[in-house]
Amino acid sequence: MNRSETGRIIALLIGILAVEAGLIGLAGGFRFNAQAPQMLQLAELVLRSAGGQVAHLDFSSPLGSWSFAPAGLLMRAGMSAGEAMLWAQWGLAVLIAPAVVWIAWSRLAFWPSLALVLLCVTVPLALVPGGTDPVLSLAAQASRWAWALAFLVIPVVLFPPIQGRAGDWADAVVLGLPMAALVMVKPGFALALLPACVLGLLLSGRGRLLLRALLLALAVLALVTLVAGAAYWPAYGRDLLAAAQGAPSGDRFGHILLSPAQTLGTVSALAAVGLLWAMRGRSASGSTLLLLLPGFAWMSYQSAGHDALWLAVLGVVLLGLPGPEVDPDRERILRSLGGVMLVLIGPVLLNLGYSPVRHAVQPAARYSEVGAGQSGLFAPTRDLDRASVLTPWDTRASGHFAGRPLPDCRVAEGHLAYVTRMAAVMGASPALDGQMPFVADEMAPQWWVLGWAPLPGSAPQVHGGLPGYDVARYLLVPLCAISPEVRDRILSRIDPDSVTLIEGSPLYRLYQIDR
Repeated sequence: MNRSETGRIIALLIGILAVEAGLIGLAGGFRFNAQAPQMLQLAELVLRSAGGQVAHLDFSSPLGSWSFAPAGLLMRAGMSAGEAMLWAQWGLAVLIAPAVVWIAWSRLAFWPSLALVLLCVTVPLALVPGGTDPVLSLAAQASRWAWALAFLVIPVVLFPPIQGRAGDWADAVVLGLPMAALVMVKPGFALALLPACVLGLLLSGRGRLLLRALLLALAVLALVTLVAGAAYWPAYGRDLLAAAQGAPSGDRFGHILLSPAQTLGTVSALAAVGLLWAMRGRSASGSTLLLLLPGFAWMSYQSAGHDALWLAVLGVVLLGLPGPEVDPDRERILRSLGGVMLVLIGPVLLNLGYSPVRHAVQPAARYSEVGAGQSGLFAPTRDLDRASVLTPWDTRASGHFAGRPLPDCRVAEGHLAYVTRMAAVMGASPALDGQMPFVADEMAPQWWVLGWAPLPGSAPQVHGGLPGYDVARYLLVPLCAISPEVRDRILSRIDPDSVTLIEGSPLYRLYQIDR
């Protein structure tokens, strides 16, 4: 791009960010209508961070702290949780904007640069988890942020800058800082990209760039160690391991890799590898792309809906195809493959792109605020009014605790109604008197719904052990749990003779822990 075209790209980027800021400012919070359990957990992570707790040290978290800590900082500045979540996304888009401009200026022509700008701004600012279902939720925020950071790394690794626009330190910043951020947001993405980053840069003769990027990434992680302490990393590793071991069974990686939704994109990418190998001066890019493909598959597997968002950035880069024209026929086919990739992922991108507008036009009258005070989180009023449970035909007990049977039922729908109703009953309990008990369930967000303090040492989501039980005064056993399996596993580790039943309700039994 020339100077005039670069100026137009910068103006467009500023305009998009200004419009998004206006939409966020007018919204007054976040209205969600899907993935209520995950939204409750995200809100708890943000609130704990806002309260000064450090993820992995003060509480366990399956997510990297940089995916929610920025919103916690904004809450300390006076924002509500919903506002902070939205402005944190906008802040990420602002932070990556200079890197997007650099990649566009150093590697692409005007129209591919325009596509890259739209892509790199759309993904972090989206208000939908992914896929093509037009819902509103921030539950997959960590995955979207990780993709946005990966979109900076991939073009730099795949293609060197065009002649006359080389800048090793600029490339090192655009490569090293996002990789360090990926470690703090979603480390699985960083591990997926690392082999291709190292080998790809060495194959293309850019070892000096690799060294500089590595030094910058290590400097960022060293700063994290200085602030949080050396104990941060073992705790982070334990949380990730516990989350992996406790994750519910779902689609297996092999099924995702070979699914029809992924196959066409993978075949297109393999065809691009073959074409790059056949072109003079581009074989290193072909080898790098081949090294990236397993990582792309793993990143898709770790994403909500298993969206192959790598097709978007690869499609844009192939359309632009940095470097001099050496083989017009093959380059024309490569650009066509880039267009095919964008068509394949197009419906997902459209859903991500117009989700902020869809959020802006939601009728406020249909939503009610969740939680005590001004949380800034709004859910459909109907979702706060009813819940449904799932029970087997024979309505047998799933087990016993302290000589009493436990019903075999789970909350199937209406998690918000269930949590808020239980919170109301807990709030009226004379025994609890504002003290959060240890809840034998997968999650217990009632504390922030009530405006109480969290149980020290507890976790937003239980993946193993009894986090917080050693300091709790009370044990709350839900009769119909969000996860009966987790409830029964927790109770199997508690001596029933060490607790005394002090209160019962249609929703739970409350025990005093005898110490």
